[in-house]
Amino acid sequence: MVQQEELLRGIYSESDLLSVQYIEAHGTGTPVGDPIEAGSISKVIAKARPAGSETLRIGSIDPSMLNPRLVFVFCGNGVTYQGMCKQLLKQEPVFREKIREIEALFQRYQRMSITDKLESASNDDGFSKPDVVQPLLFAIQVGIDSLFKHWGIKPDAILGHSVGEVAAAHCSGLLSLEDAVKVIYFRSTLQNKVTGGKMLVVSNMVVSEVLNLLPSYSNKVSLAAFNSPQSCTLSGDAEAIDSLHQKLSSSVKRKNLFLRVLDVPAAYHSQMMDPILSQLEDSIGSLQVNDVETELFSTVTGKVVAQPDFSTGKYWARNIREPVSFEQAVRSAAKENKNVVFVEIGPRRALQRNIQETLGNDTIVLECIHGKAWLSCRNWQFDCSRTLAA
Repeated sequence: MVQQEELLRGIYSESDLLSVQYIEAHGTGTPVGDPIEAGSISKVIAKARPAGSETLRIGSIDPSMLNPRLVFVFCGNGVTYQGMCKQLLKQEPVFREKIREIEALFQRYQRMSITDKLESASNDDGFSKPDVVQPLLFAIQVGIDSLFKHWGIKPDAILGHSVGEVAAAHCSGLLSLEDAVKVIYFRSTLQNKVTGGKMLVVSNMVVSEVLNLLPSYSNKVSLAAFNSPQSCTLSGDAEAIDSLHQKLSSSVKRKNLFLRVLDVPAAYHSQMMDPILSQLEDSIGSLQVNDVETELFSTVTGKVVAQPDFSTGKYWARNIREPVSFEQAVRSAAKENKNVVFVEIGPRRALQRNIQETLGNDTIVLECIHGKAWLSCRNWQFDCSRTLAA
């Protein structure tokens, strides 16, 4: 152990050990060798740090886990809540400045303070309105992505679920921030004009079996999202959704069936969106596209981006009307790679189960807000538990 300690002192003699937060220790894999290495690191590095220093973590990375394919998944509706990301806004200058940049662009269209909404401690009825919630979610997602980039974390692929596609399109490099703000403004404002209908999540039932039930509802119920092979979201006329809900609930053959009516003001991805499609197309028009910096996958097509995806009002009309092809987009982004790490970009987790049902229960899906999230990425690990706290 003495020789190893001397070796470590020599190696780190010119390093600022106070700034070290993580030590990768390969070890020998033996009951004798590993404690010696850990003890040497403790004596040479840990004990030299003054009281109150940040925790020094020791770990190792399995060679088979090096260089995973990192996929950022931008969540859709249903993940926002009052007081989300207040700590990020307070403690992280990069996040705060990006929020302010988005706010300045958004105020060209609407006099709403995104910062005030995020900092507010009082209950706000606006959190149920698309023209409030969607811009807030967009701003948070772009802010979090900017923070990751600041830390040197860059995904290999990006995709977004429903409204999450707006932030995904910008963070991939395809759309400018100005154009992305334009999309989220018109998307959210026009959807705010539509009310009525219901949405129902159906899980633990093969999606094809659910689809077989829809023809009897005379086009009053639409498939809103392919979430996984055994989970989908239905949307449409309130009475028709209630009828289908009752029919599924009373089915004695489906004891493990999970049903949940979503708390949303309108039936998204259904015929209820038809009255605003033309106006959305015209309002957004054509957008300038840039070369993508990160591979982008569409949850409208389920495939890698292709012209004119994301760059026309017609595409964004499809985004609010057609089913979210989330399962197919996840498969496309994974590219049959067994070593894939997904990170949900949003104020809280929503899609882990769907991703694991699609690719397998051993698929790593991390949340970027709350608790510890280790990004095992390109020969290093990053602990976001301290910084990404809501």
